Amino acid sequence: MRLQGRFKNIFLSLTPKIFFYGGRVMLKIIVLLILLSTLGACSMLTLHPANFAWPIESVLPVSDEGMVMEDRYSIEFNTVGLFFEEFQDSLAYNGSIIRMIRDNSGYYYITASKFKNVYVFRAEEGAFVLHNKVFISDLGIEDPAFNQRAPYIELIDGGKKINLTNVGIEGGNK
Repeated sequence: MRLQGRFKNIFLSLTPKIFFYGGRVMLKIIVLLILLSTLGACSMLTLHPANFAWPIESVLPVSDEGMVMEDRYSIEFNTVGLFFEEFQDSLAYNGSIIRMIRDNSGYYYITASKFKNVYVFRAEEGAFVLHNKVFISDLGIEDPAFNQRAPYIELIDGGKKINLTNVGIEGGNK
């Protein structure tokens, strides 16, 4: 009988004007349940599989301000930091043309003539963040070209072909 009276007090405590001992506990439980159900409703939607690859490379001239723009993919970014990283010269971009392609996973591969490296970037909140810098040659790349060869990005330099991933050279230096 006492137990039945206690449950009666708990349920009565849900009324706005009456707060019994059990009402505060019940209120805490209700608030906790609401919070847990809200967190469960915020689960992340994932659409899988997704292919972000560009079928062909983009050949982009660098403007006098160091900017490149690709209308086909609606992309524009500043290359001054990239050229400084490669040549330690912030004006090395003058008259340059960069080569750029995107792989299945959404990584961007960028290089240019005379670069010793291929730079692998990921997009993050309005910026390119360097993911990896893949060393290719001490002499620099003479005439680079990219091809989409899923799951790789193929770099062609003259007659030499190199398969790249976002972590390095496939079957070679990482």
